[in-house]
Amino acid sequence: MGTKRIRKPFDLRKTVAENKHTFCVIALIILGIILRVFEFGNLPAGLNQDEAFAGYEAYSLMKYGKDSFGYAFPCYLTVWGSGMSVLESYLAIPFIKLFGLSVFTFRLPMLICACISLPVFYLLLREMFIRNYALIGLSVLAICPWHIMLSRWALDANLAPAFLLFGFYFFVKGTRNNKFFILSALMYGTTLYSYAITWAVVPMTVALCAAYLLITKQKLMWRYVIISVCVLFVMAIPLILFVLVNNGYIGEIKTSFFSVPMMPVMRDSEISPKNLIDPNCWKSFWSVFYKQNDGLPWNSVGDFGMFGFISVPFMIIGVGKVIGVSVEKLKQKVFSYEFLFLLYGLGCVLCCLMLNQPNINRINCIHLNTLIFIAVGIAETVSWVKSGIYIKYAIAVGYFFVLFSFCGTYYGAYNSEIGEYFNYGAGECIQYVKSLNVDRCAVDSSIFHSQVLFYDQTPVDEYIETVEYTNYPAAFLSVKSFGKYDFGVDYYSLGEYDAYIVKSEDTDRFIDFGYMVKPFGNYAVCYSLEN
Repeated sequence: MGTKRIRKPFDLRKTVAENKHTFCVIALIILGIILRVFEFGNLPAGLNQDEAFAGYEAYSLMKYGKDSFGYAFPCYLTVWGSGMSVLESYLAIPFIKLFGLSVFTFRLPMLICACISLPVFYLLLREMFIRNYALIGLSVLAICPWHIMLSRWALDANLAPAFLLFGFYFFVKGTRNNKFFILSALMYGTTLYSYAITWAVVPMTVALCAAYLLITKQKLMWRYVIISVCVLFVMAIPLILFVLVNNGYIGEIKTSFFSVPMMPVMRDSEISPKNLIDPNCWKSFWSVFYKQNDGLPWNSVGDFGMFGFISVPFMIIGVGKVIGVSVEKLKQKVFSYEFLFLLYGLGCVLCCLMLNQPNINRINCIHLNTLIFIAVGIAETVSWVKSGIYIKYAIAVGYFFVLFSFCGTYYGAYNSEIGEYFNYGAGECIQYVKSLNVDRCAVDSSIFHSQVLFYDQTPVDEYIETVEYTNYPAAFLSVKSFGKYDFGVDYYSLGEYDAYIVKSEDTDRFIDFGYMVKPFGNYAVCYSLEN
């Protein structure tokens, strides 16, 4: 008979001690997800006008196979007149198909990409640095005010940081296993459809990093490199055609399954190499980092800063550390991930400096890089101090103070403030008017036609046939009317319309004239008893 195996009793304390790092990673990812999911769909209140247009286009493409300008599955949306990236709309189509069009369903792709970014960010730092750097990096990302806010509403440009992260992660993986270059190309190719500035960021950063691999004579399996280049090029072809169309080299392409539209106005002057020597662009760029605030309430809250107001010194230390290591490795003529990351960051910064009006969301391609510098700076600060354990706890307390203060404001009074900008209540008013089945409705001029389209779910052919613009062609088209909706309310000539959507504080005159008033948030529907 064989000897009987004696099962050792489970030792929870020992298991936790042996897997402390893993438990910390899991806990931080869970914390990050909770901060992004809590009150999702309700915070921020209302719906931004760009969100609304991208959401309506997703709905229109899903249901009718064309956008609000009649283009079938375009590579770039025409929307306001000067265009918008398509990725957000295309990612939302499956969710709209399954659950219908709503603020919640349209914002889901952004939330999912932001949550996936948490483990990918950690894994990227594990690939480039030691695991303590990765854990610190995950910590600062999980509680980062900028990233929490970004994840909760669906501005098309805010998908760029996630897909740039995915692309760079697989590029770094590809330095060890060249097969991952193909996945990197797929991610970078997808990035091109998230935000127009990435048309400069992707080729510049990929070229800089690829050149570094060649110069340092890294071992490359050329079949994977060639496949990756081909994948990225093929994915970029629609946008190359878009640039050719909108610069007059070829006519627009319009088929039943794919379109390359001609914009009424092309805003290509907003990014230019000339801005690299414009001191105002530099001043605006550095102001964003120094103040960590651009004055736009959808990008930052109060004085908490994008990354926490205590992060600036750590960012400076981190930049110094990465540069120092890079210089040492360059002297030794050996490959280093520090210098690879530095080149990637340099490419992003140069592209951002080409923008004529930098703000937090316009230069969002560099924010995750900044968080990496902050993580390195924190790790270095702890290692410098002899009583490192105490400084570590002090830094942790400082960041959690920022987090708790931020959460107290963001999940509290902030929603009322942002509701003013995102027209909280307008959506419910539009849906209520739709239920009344009126023939004509006047809409307060503060409400964007994109918001009416989103909540009314107007058939796209009806919109195309009836829309009247006040300023066509223009970079930002203003709509006079479409369907049953006219924009602008004449408070001194009531009775022309069956219903009115007005601000809550403007209802007194309607009450005096015997209208029924149904309030929703910051707006109200005023309609006659006959309806």
